[in-house]
Amino acid sequence: MAVAELASVRPIRILMKNYTDKELADYLLEMRQRDGHASSWRYFKQNRWRLIMFFGFAVALFGLGVFAKSWWFCGFIFGLVFGILSRDRVYVQQLQTVWPFYSKVIDWLKVEKIANEEPSA
Repeated sequence: MAVAELASVRPIRILMKNYTDKELADYLLEMRQRDGHASSWRYFKQNRWRLIMFFGFAVALFGLGVFAKSWWFCGFIFGLVFGILSRDRVYVQQLQTVWPFYSKVIDWLKVEKIANEEPSA
């Protein structure tokens, strides 16, 4: 099956969660309370299995490389995990850098209004 056929079968937008305006408004208000610091603890509590699976697969693949004495594969897995964690760290740092500007230009009355609305069914 070609890549074009795969894309037509399952578009990428279906694989990602569609956040409602209320969820995004709640997130912005939470970040405002924390002065621009993303709340990762709440995310980890809600998605703990995703984190456990990520590190579980990484350890399993690393162990497979050690068992097979394939050191290049171990290095690849280590680099992959290090790169993913570094990317996330840089994202959080960039978010904290631009937060003062965001907090000035965001209309907080509109955000609070959206956050207080009832979710539509």
